[in-house]
Amino acid sequence: MKAISIKQPWASLIAHGIKDIENRTWKCPQKYIGQRVLIHASKGKGEGWVLNEEQGLKLQMHSSNLRSIFYDDLPFGAIIGSVVIADCVRNHPSVWAEKDCWNWVLKDAVLFDKPVLNVKGKLSFWDFNMEETK
Repeated sequence: MKAISIKQPWASLIAHGIKDIENRTWKCPQKYIGQRVLIHASKGKGEGWVLNEEQGLKLQMHSSNLRSIFYDDLPFGAIIGSVVIADCVRNHPSVWAEKDCWNWVLKDAVLFDKPVLNVKGKLSFWDFNMEETK
């Protein structure tokens, strides 16, 4: 199955179904539109819980327990869930969409009960065999 690496906390926000956009400088290849991909939380850390007011409100209003987890307690270097890439557009109205880049529209997020730990990520899309982890 194809996977994509995303820095925390964005990876967890996506896997929990809170963040509905992944922002990239490159357009999602058409062959991945409509496809489910694995979410890999990279080992590299993002900027922590740096959210604007609207994003913070979305997190606080969501039913997940993610809002009560400390940044350093998030999984790093792990496959944590999956999501369907529904579309790839510019200037999406979502509070998660950044301007002047490609907004990958995400839906049907699934958070795994147990993350697959100690997985090294890669750039762009890459293959990961879930069967080998069982």
